[in-house]
Amino acid sequence: MSKLLRRILKISVTPAILMIAGKLLGIIIANVVYHLDFFIDNQIRGIFSIQLYYTNPSTTLLVNSYSNLFMVICLAIPTLYFIIKTSVYQSSLQNPKTIVKITNFNILKWITKDDTSFLKIFIWGSFLVVACLIVVAQTIQGMTYQWIGILAGVLAVFSIWGTIKTYESEIDKIYPREDKLY
Repeated sequence: MSKLLRRILKISVTPAILMIAGKLLGIIIANVVYHLDFFIDNQIRGIFSIQLYYTNPSTTLLVNSYSNLFMVICLAIPTLYFIIKTSVYQSSLQNPKTIVKITNFNILKWITKDDTSFLKIFIWGSFLVVACLIVVAQTIQGMTYQWIGILAGVLAVFSIWGTIKTYESEIDKIYPREDKLY
């Protein structure tokens, strides 16, 4: 197995676990907060043999919506953190005013090391986009609240935009633009 493939697998374990944990956490929190009645059934047919059933469709919509929301939030927070940290780091390398602003906000230790690679942002962004597309598809099917689908769509667009901007900054390191040469 190549080093790149091992690195990709190592990076992708965390978002995969967070995706599943966020979905389960959303189901648990919705059940606890709203005191919902459900039952578990074991069926041999289908992909998953153990299934949760709720007493009415509105309860299923509520639980599915909140579990989707928690799943997207669990993936969005680290992804947005990596994108913002990388963009601020790149901006501080190119613009001295950014260093002054970072010092004024007392986050200089946060930004002094570039430990976020494009590969990490790409993998986290890919997981976020896939999760958001699932939520948007469920919103179109009427299985999730509409505002959660809109939020997921906006997060997917922002994640794609941030990944592209990170890619551009990485490319500028390798092949600098002529107008940026001093």
